[in-house]
Amino acid sequence: MSRRYPGVRVGAEWGWPSLTRTISGVRADVSFALVDAAIVVLAYLGALVIRFSDQRIAMITDWWDGFLLYLPIVVCVHLVINAFLGAYGHVWEYASVEEAMRLVIASLLSALLLLVGLVVIRDVTDATTRLIPLTVVVLGSGLVLGGMGAVRFRTRVFSFRRTLARDFRRTLVVGTGREAADLVRRGGTLTPPVAVVGFVDDNPLKRRLAGVPVVGGIDDLHSLVSELEVDEVVVASGAGPETVRRVVDACMDVDVRLRTLPDMDIVMGSGSISDVRDLELSDLLPRTTVTTNLGAVADLLYGKRVLVTGAGGSIGSEIVEQVSGFAPSEILALDHDEGHLYQASLSWGQLDLTPNPCLADVCDGQAIDRVFDQFRPDIVFHAAAHKHVPMLELFPEEAVKTNVVGTRTLIEASQRNHVERFVLISTDKAVEPSSVMGASKRVAEMMTQTAAATSFNDTVFTSVRFGNVLGSRGSVIPTFMQQIQSGGPVTVSDPDMLRYFMLTCEAVELVLQAAALSKGGEIFVLDMGEPIRVGDLAHRMIRLSGLVPGRDVSIEITGARPGEKLVERLSLEPLEPSPHPQISLATTPYLGPVTLLNATDRLESLAKDGDRPGIRDLLMGLAWQTWSGGEAIDLEALTSQILGESV
Repeated sequence: MSRRYPGVRVGAEWGWPSLTRTISGVRADVSFALVDAAIVVLAYLGALVIRFSDQRIAMITDWWDGFLLYLPIVVCVHLVINAFLGAYGHVWEYASVEEAMRLVIASLLSALLLLVGLVVIRDVTDATTRLIPLTVVVLGSGLVLGGMGAVRFRTRVFSFRRTLARDFRRTLVVGTGREAADLVRRGGTLTPPVAVVGFVDDNPLKRRLAGVPVVGGIDDLHSLVSELEVDEVVVASGAGPETVRRVVDACMDVDVRLRTLPDMDIVMGSGSISDVRDLELSDLLPRTTVTTNLGAVADLLYGKRVLVTGAGGSIGSEIVEQVSGFAPSEILALDHDEGHLYQASLSWGQLDLTPNPCLADVCDGQAIDRVFDQFRPDIVFHAAAHKHVPMLELFPEEAVKTNVVGTRTLIEASQRNHVERFVLISTDKAVEPSSVMGASKRVAEMMTQTAAATSFNDTVFTSVRFGNVLGSRGSVIPTFMQQIQSGGPVTVSDPDMLRYFMLTCEAVELVLQAAALSKGGEIFVLDMGEPIRVGDLAHRMIRLSGLVPGRDVSIEITGARPGEKLVERLSLEPLEPSPHPQISLATTPYLGPVTLLNATDRLESLAKDGDRPGIRDLLMGLAWQTWSGGEAIDLEALTSQILGESV
């Protein structure tokens, strides 16, 4: 294995990046050496004054010439010994006991050499007195140690590190923060124990941390893993999703475990450094931390009866869980699938308020009327929907029954029962839809907009639109996971497809926030961050599973399925800001109430007859009328043509 020198990137030819790193490191070392030189001068001058503090000033002047003559030698000896023992090039903010021992040994060795030098110079020159008293050297070296330690360590308290054992996992740490330094000191307490063999940081000024060298940048990981015989790469907390993605991509075809450190706030609180965990897909999401106005959400939900449809699904069950934390009087969790509803209910026993399960179908008008009559909800979150794009292309009548007729049934029941607030969970596939699913959700959005515009009571109707959430049943992520676990191949429609992803809990936090902001008729759009290429997603999921793409699991390009788009969008119109920085408003035109009512009646009739071509044509015609590219069109007349009748 080749020897590593700080500032020289492994696996890269000598060039400007390496030269820049080296020059920057040398500049930082020279600055530190100048500070040390000043400390040495002041320390030995102070030692001379202290040595003769109880005597006449003339005694100091008697030694002054010898002191000035020997002082350059003193400074050079201290700096050379410091450099020889590696006292430069560290990230001293996180220095450990090893750095402290380096300074102690450097001061002792410097004092010994200087004492020997004084004796040798006196013998060689046959001088009657030494250049400076021996006690000045002893006292001066002690003051130097104190000064250099104060500059480097400030208020740090040192503790000796455990001796490394042979079964330690050889670890590269990406980052040089507090958590990274703490891993060096406490790595031996983990199971299995960890031995940090190097740090990776793109900052060329960082040379050493806690006695361990910074061996290169993220781009060097591929070669560093093999040359240092690394077992795992740990990403220190504070590294953003972009850094995590770079690490995963750099280790794409390297057989090494990828892990991450907890945030230091967790370490100092209820967690510990032992909470080092494997990297997860959520660590790669390009997003910002969600902020929520808890007061506004609490005012909305406190003491209210809340109905959640689709409560057995990923979004619906999360809404149930989060709503329970705001002290509503009751929660009714409605779903038509008894298996999903039961599975979700298993986790509800730990909630602040246990929801009441309700097995019913939103398409069943009589059942929904009974639910509203008995429960009398104040707030409705409508998350029930058919969402699988290729499947609904085969059975468009089911999209109409649930996504269109079911939504209309709930809207009408909410109006009759004077519900305070109705929130529709929508999707980015409703924007310029290419699928039956997307078109049916766009029609549902329009029904919500129309209800808000024509509401004869105080019910506030609103829609919240966002993209994919991690772990949603039938979506690409659980599909990829199942394929990876079965050994592949992972099937990708088109590697260049762009999709938005968000954590379910974060999406629901913003849904509740949007519900609190609503005045009626809005389509709120959540900030989903940057879209992710599906091809990149497949590669990274394979890598996070501890496998190497192409070697352990193959990727098969199958071509786009019916209804799939290359790029999903959250809105075609320019988004307008809302009072919340992560929620925007889409201003989208919609059909009039009479036209929309006739259209949905016609869709329901076509669904009952099983006229799939007719359903598809009418759905697309309705949805696409509102994506006119800014042209002024007569929506009522155009829909009349689609329906083949006068409206």
